[in-house]
Amino acid sequence: MYDLFSDFFDSFDIFPVYHEEKRCPNCGKSFYDFEKTGKFGCGECYKTFEEPIRQTLRQIQSAEEHIGKISSKKSAGLIKKRKLDDLKQKLSKAVSEENYELAAKLHKEIKEMEG
Repeated sequence: MYDLFSDFFDSFDIFPVYHEEKRCPNCGKSFYDFEKTGKFGCGECYKTFEEPIRQTLRQIQSAEEHIGKISSKKSAGLIKKRKLDDLKQKLSKAVSEENYELAAKLHKEIKEMEG
């Protein structure tokens, strides 16, 4: 039987260190099982294999956090929304830190973006 996940993970030379038989205390699965199937047995696996998961993500996508892709049809609107959300967070932080000069600048930028 063709194993898509096994072939995918075999293309990354990152797993040999984790072929040890450390197992999830909840379901009994090993990280080696994940390599072969692409699936963990339970939610506790994420805690048990936290470090090898982090290393794997760094190897695959050069970061531990997946930000996602933006479809070309929605990219302009989504990019604008993310920028507005970021500006609003910065504005809130500036106000809480009583940095009113920065807050005024951010407020003006937000109003301009919202049109």
